[in-house]
Amino acid sequence: MMNKIKLIGLLVIFLGFNSCVEQIEFELEKTERERLIVSGTLTDLPETQVVFLSETTSQARKPLLSDEEKGYFTLDDKPRPVQGAQVVLISSNGSFWPYREAKPGRYELAGFNGASGDSEFYLQISVGGRVYRSIAQRIPEVIGSDDLSFTFERTRQDDNPDAAQVVIRSEVTLPEQVGDYYLRWAVDEAYYWDLTFFPNPFNRPPPDCIVFGFPDPERITLINGDLLNRPGGKSTQIVAKRLVDQSFLSRHYFNVRQLSISKDAHEYWRRVGELVNNTGSVFDTPPAPIKGNLFNVNDPDEVVLGYFEVAKSKVSRIYTTFADVPFFLEKVCVYDPNRRRDQYEPTCLSCNVFPDSQMFFPEWWFDE
Repeated sequence: MMNKIKLIGLLVIFLGFNSCVEQIEFELEKTERERLIVSGTLTDLPETQVVFLSETTSQARKPLLSDEEKGYFTLDDKPRPVQGAQVVLISSNGSFWPYREAKPGRYELAGFNGASGDSEFYLQISVGGRVYRSIAQRIPEVIGSDDLSFTFERTRQDDNPDAAQVVIRSEVTLPEQVGDYYLRWAVDEAYYWDLTFFPNPFNRPPPDCIVFGFPDPERITLINGDLLNRPGGKSTQIVAKRLVDQSFLSRHYFNVRQLSISKDAHEYWRRVGELVNNTGSVFDTPPAPIKGNLFNVNDPDEVVLGYFEVAKSKVSRIYTTFADVPFFLEKVCVYDPNRRRDQYEPTCLSCNVFPDSQMFFPEWWFDE
């Protein structure tokens, strides 16, 4: 049996309006050559469409130069972004839309309206003299709806038997048909972060700070309509759980995206869920690459990781405020005249400290 090392395989999932990347970790074998990882979702919503490209480690991968001046090198097993690729969305009627590389490994498409009737879509990627394609898919026609709610609860977290958490639930209204639909949920979060207000001659407050993230990245919520016979019926689903911390001192949004996907995409996510929840017993499925829907045009035997899904989508939002939280929360960024500036946490001083943040409100912030 081939020796295995712990390689962090990251399924990078784009979830709507922001630039976050959701990460799901699982073990893979360290192969002789790098493997391409593709992750992206094309929806019918008027939004920027995103594809992430990265590659796994390999037995022969060269180290990274981490400090050019001192000549330090690092060698790690994390996927690295693929840069300089040509990424194009192509439809069965001959239309095409090129993506642009916005950041290393992140490719964006603006201006796609999603209204293309019976057209099927596939992704084409050209990189390093190789050409990859996804299997052509059509945007599904039906989707359900979500009625969101939240509760604050106590739960055991590691050695803490009394941790505070919020649970986001949806009462799902199923599509008005029997079977032949497949649903997936993805949840991201956005919250207002209060920076420290230091006294100043102009009484000028610190800038607004909106932080983005994922509350429960390894939760995979699915519905297989073929197993139900309830057109228009109701189904209650937990779509996210999140430990309560100082991010709940102000307005905290949970953006719930329902995706109507293909049967093959549903099966892919079902298998990912099994792998993520693998408990390590001898009866579990061993860690291994999960077959996606991408292939090398000239080398069908090459293993390509990840999935490019085409989905009908609907977004619902719910938010909490400080008044909703039944637990004590310490205000960590409050100004104290007896504290020097360098004694405050970096997150109290600058919004840019957060991995994904911005200093203006999303356009939907005050719509709810």
